[in-house]
Amino acid sequence: MNRIVSYGFIFLTIVLFILEGDRTHHVQVLTGLALSIIVAYTAFFLRWITLDATLPVIVLGTIILGFGGWWLAYAIIFFFISSSYLTHLNKYHALEPSKDDAFKDPAIRRDGIQVWANGFWVIIFTLLWFLTQNEAFLIGAFAVIATATADTWATEVGTKNPGVTRNILTREIVKSGTDGGVSHNGTMASLVGAIIISLFTLGFGLETHIIFPILIVSLAGFSGCVIDSYIGAIYQSEKTVPPKGGRKKISDNFPKNSIVNWLSTGIGGTIAFLLYSIF
Repeated sequence: MNRIVSYGFIFLTIVLFILEGDRTHHVQVLTGLALSIIVAYTAFFLRWITLDATLPVIVLGTIILGFGGWWLAYAIIFFFISSSYLTHLNKYHALEPSKDDAFKDPAIRRDGIQVWANGFWVIIFTLLWFLTQNEAFLIGAFAVIATATADTWATEVGTKNPGVTRNILTREIVKSGTDGGVSHNGTMASLVGAIIISLFTLGFGLETHIIFPILIVSLAGFSGCVIDSYIGAIYQSEKTVPPKGGRKKISDNFPKNSIVNWLSTGIGGTIAFLLYSIF
């Protein structure tokens, strides 16, 4: 699935590069390609992503910078660096110390499916904006990034400094890191993450009042994060059941977690698109 999505977007990029792009877009696409290759392999050697995630990162960066522009690229870079840093900051927090290294590397690297779970809808909204020049699609792209940032920050901050964590559906107290669990610190971190991403919209000089896009992206990003928690509480509840024989690898639940992230980021982007279109 990772390669199918990557190759599909590569083909689409080539078509748009030839048929729709002007000289400016050609330069941006090639610049995005070069920079994304550097970023992808740097992240791989830093153990932030797996080898199979390098292609999605390259494709994602090329399209976002090539057809979305620098400020959208800045936003996705901020998300990537800040999220990776927080994940590595907590890499031993969710796991008890172990003599073996079984969990050390693969458990903290993001794979290709995870990259697309957070980046798929960014590309969709970016390309729709490029083809239509409808600002609502651009706001949707920022909201997707805001949702991904809010969700990751909530998870990482809420895991390390949770305070009281409650199940978002039942309000019962649960262990930090439980899917669907929310805490005060995690919630505040998600709101801050969404607001920071919304500030990148200032670089585009949109036709509306500068506060309007910030409010919409912040609201949509935070809402997407809350929706992620609701879906996670329902869809991933079995994750809390202890596995036989001891600890559970973080990577065991990645496919389901990626589906939840894919849904929530898409919903966050759609909320922003609708709000910007209506108001």
